[in-house]
Amino acid sequence: MSVFTGGSAYNMARDIADGYVLVSERTFRTYAPREIAEFTLAAERLLREVRADQPGAADIEATQKRQRRVQRLQQAISIAGGARQRQR
Repeated sequence: MSVFTGGSAYNMARDIADGYVLVSERTFRTYAPREIAEFTLAAERLLREVRADQPGAADIEATQKRQRRVQRLQQAISIAGGARQRQR
């Protein structure tokens, strides 16, 4: 059984980016350091994919959606890193 919401680390990162899952310190409380590292790698991979998708300059809604996704992923990566440091 996977500890990740959605079944895999990548699916969890995608759900976080889309705003379906809210992340806090408690999210990673039961995760092992290996699982946090796996999530971080998946989130960084998705972050690169989101950054690579450049909407047109005139498409304000798409640009805002992209920035929100980037912000959510960066926040989740930061929180996961803090949780990993506390477990050491």
